[in-house]
Amino acid sequence: MSVKEIIRNRVSSNKFTNTKVESKQIIELLDYAVYAPNHKMREPWRFIILEGSGKSLFVHRFLNEFKDDQKEDMKKTIEKVFQAPMVVAFVMPRNVNYADELEDLQAISAVIQNFLLLLEEEGYGSFWKTPKYIESDLFKEVLGLSTNEIVAGLVMVGFVESKGQLKTRKSASDLTTIYS
Repeated sequence: MSVKEIIRNRVSSNKFTNTKVESKQIIELLDYAVYAPNHKMREPWRFIILEGSGKSLFVHRFLNEFKDDQKEDMKKTIEKVFQAPMVVAFVMPRNVNYADELEDLQAISAVIQNFLLLLEEEGYGSFWKTPKYIESDLFKEVLGLSTNEIVAGLVMVGFVESKGQLKTRKSASDLTTIYS
């Protein structure tokens, strides 16, 4: 498949099989994904892979911090993401300089997009999520982040039962202004 075909045909999928995803191959894909533009080569990213019993332990530890009346709602919310065989957290440092932090967020977003395209090429399904709870101090603490780090996104990874429905996009020609 050409890059154009991969870009156009990739869809978010969240109906995963139970087939194990090999973390070694995912790390190899991340090694390619990091070839994304980033200002001053700050490389503002690191990755946390949650799989198998480690993923289950993380979810258990996170949910145990909630009061019983909140736990069931949070369980439903977090299991929407963590039902995937693997979840990759994309972590970036905070930056006191707004312009630098914005550039860093754009850079890690490019890494995530590269990763999604590489997953598609290799036959994996994926879904990029930014649920509200990733902003919570509790989530960041249980994930082992330092106080100056944030989660830029979670990517669900696995083999899918069926691909999601391809949605059409607006034509770039309808969205482009040309000054000549």
